[in-house]
Amino acid sequence: MTANSECARDTRFVASAIVRHIAERAFQPLQIVDMLITEDCNCRCDYCFVHGKRAKRMTEEIVKATIDFMLMRSREFAAPELLFLGGEPLMAFDLIQLAVDYGKWQAKRRRKTIKYSMTTNGTLLDEEKLRFFRDNGINLLLSLDGDEATHNAHRKFADGRGTYDTVASMIPLMKQYQPWLGARVTPTPENLNKMAANVEHLHSLGINQFIIGPASGLEYSDEDVLEYKRQLRKLLDFYIVQRKAKAHLKIGMFEKELDSAPGSKRGVWGCSAGRTRISVSASGEIQPCAKVQGLNDLAGIPEYSLGNVLTGFRNFDARREFISFDAAARKACHPCCLQCDCAGGCPAVNYQYSKSIHIPDPNECKMLWAYMEVKAEAFARLEAEGLLSAAA
Repeated sequence: MTANSECARDTRFVASAIVRHIAERAFQPLQIVDMLITEDCNCRCDYCFVHGKRAKRMTEEIVKATIDFMLMRSREFAAPELLFLGGEPLMAFDLIQLAVDYGKWQAKRRRKTIKYSMTTNGTLLDEEKLRFFRDNGINLLLSLDGDEATHNAHRKFADGRGTYDTVASMIPLMKQYQPWLGARVTPTPENLNKMAANVEHLHSLGINQFIIGPASGLEYSDEDVLEYKRQLRKLLDFYIVQRKAKAHLKIGMFEKELDSAPGSKRGVWGCSAGRTRISVSASGEIQPCAKVQGLNDLAGIPEYSLGNVLTGFRNFDARREFISFDAAARKACHPCCLQCDCAGGCPAVNYQYSKSIHIPDPNECKMLWAYMEVKAEAFARLEAEGLLSAAA
């Protein structure tokens, strides 16, 4: 290779890097990275949004590259968040330790702080891990659906055994290391009638905060929708009683700072996915969020693959298309009077139903209508009781 050809190659490389840099500056800084640190899991929950389980872990190189990528692309944002996901992230505890240690070092060099959190099925926790999470400020969110029968109906070990006893028995120890404990509760059509009772049960075990979202990709009948509203109203009654008693309790849908007020999404499309949030797979591939990443046996949505942490963002056109507010592409939503509350539905759920991020699943729409009806009632009641500001 001649000196001139080497110079031309280097010039093309620099020019390409400058073009990518300029393109990236057109997007908001990253704030959250979903890190699928392993694609393996010791459980086989039948409604899991991750399609496919395999014994693939991040390499140390990809762990470090993900940290570097997040810190660089967060730009002026001083406190990006790294969310450990899987699979079951505790199957790669050694890599979590590496990510935290390396992240602290690199964040300090850049005068930033990394916030860490983790969603876990809780079956692999022990005191050593809990001590590590406490000492490093890593907040845990449990996947826990309710009483033994409800939880074990869907959340099972790979060998078919229910996981309730394993998780519930750990809660007292977890509370010693993380006094405020949250749970993600996933109702399904067959147990919607127990939703409020299941939350009360989990609260009695020591769970303080609840994120409740019906399983996606399932059929919900009109009776299911009515039952969902009944259960939401029962849950609101329980919440008001507990708030008046000064109980340590938060339920996302009733918290002003955790869930937006009715009508607040006017002119908004989508969520933070692809905007200020991305997901990184065990191989380093970038998709808009973990729920998108989990589709198609962890291949995500191929047309929305955004690049790789080893090589950077590449598919800027796909990222623009994913986050753009294109009214023409949202024709299914035009006649809906909840446009100011919905922002078009979850792109991953939309794609799972229709192979388009713009066409929503009618089942999701039905459940959202029920949710928004009760939510409006809830905010009015909480304000009348003087509890809305207290919850905020």
